[in-house]
Formats: sequence, C-alpha cells, structure tokens
Amino acid sequence: MKKVALFGSTGSIGKMTLELIDSFKEDFHIHSLVAHRSTDLIIEQALKFRPSLVVLFEENEAKKAREVLSVPVFFGKEGLLRALEGADVMVQAMASTIGIEATIEAAKKKIPIAIANKETIIAAYSLIKPFDPILRPIDSEHSSLFKLYQNQRPLQATITGSGGPFLHRSLKDFSTVTLKEALSHPNWSMGVHNTVNSSTMFNKALEVMEAFYLFGEAPSAMIEPTSRIHAFADYEDGMTQFLAYQPDMRVPILHALGFDKVYPYPFKKPLDFRPIEFLPVDAKRFPLFPLAYDALQKEGAPLSLLFLNEFLVEDFLKGRLSWLDMQHKLLQGYASLPQFSIDSIEAIEELKKITKSIHTCITSTSYTVY
Repeated sequence: MKKVALFGSTGSIGKMTLELIDSFKEDFHIHSLVAHRSTDLIIEQALKFRPSLVVLFEENEAKKAREVLSVPVFFGKEGLLRALEGADVMVQAMASTIGIEATIEAAKKKIPIAIANKETIIAAYSLIKPFDPILRPIDSEHSSLFKLYQNQRPLQATITGSGGPFLHRSLKDFSTVTLKEALSHPNWSMGVHNTVNSSTMFNKALEVMEAFYLFGEAPSAMIEPTSRIHAFADYEDGMTQFLAYQPDMRVPILHALGFDKVYPYPFKKPLDFRPIEFLPVDAKRFPLFPLAYDALQKEGAPLSLLFLNEFLVEDFLKGRLSWLDMQHKLLQGYASLPQFSIDSIEAIEELKKITKSIHTCITSTSYTVY
C-alpha cells in the first residue's frame, strides 16, 4: 500500500486525488494532507481519510484545525517538510511556489513526485534536476507526452488546447468579456487561476515551458476544441501517435499515482468519436501564447512571466483590471522582465519581488500595448 503525501488537498486536483484513493483503498493510503488554508474542508477530509498528520501553511488556520482534529497539525515550511516523512509518493498540487522546498526535499529522498504544479517545474527545475527526481506529470498534456516519449523520442511533439470559452467569439467583443464568462470553461473543471489562464491560452504557454524542462524541448501546440486529443507525436518511422481520452483529470492523476503500475480506471466512459478538428493557435486571438517560446530563450524569463501573469490574473479576479487589459498589461510588462539566474530558493523569491515591482509600475499607468 502506497502512503500518499497530498499537497494541495483542498484544490480541484487534490479533491479528485482523494476520490481516486477512496476507490483504491487497498492500494493507497493518505499519509498527510497539506493545504494553504481552507481549514473547514481539510478537517472534513482528515476525519474521513484519517491521515497521520495535517499541515496548514497559515499558522492561525493550523490552530483552528488543532481544536477539532486528534492527529498532529503543523504549519509553515517546517510542516511541509514533515508531511513527507514516511511517505511513499508525493502529490504536488499546491498553487503558487509554496511547495518548492518540499518538492526539492522529496527529490533528495527519492520519493516519487506526481506533479500538477506548473510553478514548481518552471521555477525550480534547475534546483530539482541535480537530485535526479522521479517525476510523473499530472497535467493531461504532460501525462500524454510522458507516454509518447516512453518508448522512443519523437521528431516532433504537439500538445493541444481547447481554445477556452472565447475560441469563436468576435475579437471586437473581447472588451466586454466578464469574469463569469472567463470562468466558464467549456470542457474542464479547474481552479479559478487555471480557468482564467485557459481563457487567454496563457495556460498553454505555461505548458510549453513546463514541457521544455520535463522533456528537453518545447512542443508545438494546436487547438482541439473538444479536449479529447491531449497530445500527439510524429516519429522517425513515419507514424504519428495520438493520446485520447475524455476530458477528465482523474485519468492522468491515476496514471501519475500508479507510476509503473497500471490501475483500472474506475470512471471509464466510452470515448466520443465525433469528428475531431485541429486548428492553429491564432496569435491575434491569443497573443499571450507565443511569449512562451520567446521566454525560453532568456534566463529566468519563464518564471518572471509566470509571476507577472499571476499578479495580473489576481487583479482581474478582484475587478481591478478587465480581461482584455489583463493581457495588454502582460504584453507591456514582458518587455521589462529581467534576465535572472535561478540558483537558489532565495533567487526565486528575489525574482518574484522584482516582478512585483514591474507589476506595480505597469498597473499604476493607463498606458497599454495593443
């Protein structure tokens, strides 16, 4: 039985991971539950799954949980590291860069890491790589690429994106996009930041950069509106392989949890075989996507770009920027992003501060780039 340290248990990936573990009680056991906050939900999860310990990053939230739970409850970075002690596999699904140190520690301890967190790979792959980490990606595209790269290296790999809720919306109506519309993804159920990023296809830019670190090369991308094809690869023998399944994140989660063992997927539905259409990514409609390839040519730029987008998405969610201005500000700020060597956790934090100052500058002026 594998003991699972679940980082980000209260987010969408965490909840689906628990659903799968509940279906495979003889194969997996929750060793630790970790979240940033969401105290009420993690208490509910702990009462059901009975982990050995619980971690809430915020100290005040940890104190609240201690009043209810009989298991040890820790907080902060020390708590994140404690969550790994005795674990057989780490699921890293914590938003932002909070879990980086714990991920590095898991790599040092040779604990397999099922990773759904783009930020960790983009921010800290150079810090994790020296420990020869045992990584299995959870993102549907990267999980598919992992399979496509397993037996032979392709000549060209391609990931797909749905195009989000505005694939066919008139460009002249982009100025009227609302938060509710941006959060209405046609295929996937995801957290709010990922859903907003999907509406601009910046999520695909992040996935291109993540794939570069995981596989050593940046894939191309195409739009497949139904999200049934997740990636495909062209090989030297003239063949092309496609990875297809219903848009259900539980499929790649189970694959990542199982590592080298295949578990029967418990929620299988017949795949819809309606005609599948592939479309190019239109840079006029999705101007943020091409930034990925440019950023990969500049040291530190992928992470700074990630941070800047994160700050601007938060502005959009809080009503401080429109959906269109959020993108214009990212294009404006990208030109000012520094080249920066990432050789430590401290360097990551310093780059975040520098990027925050750029964000403050560009959001304090009405000037935008069109």
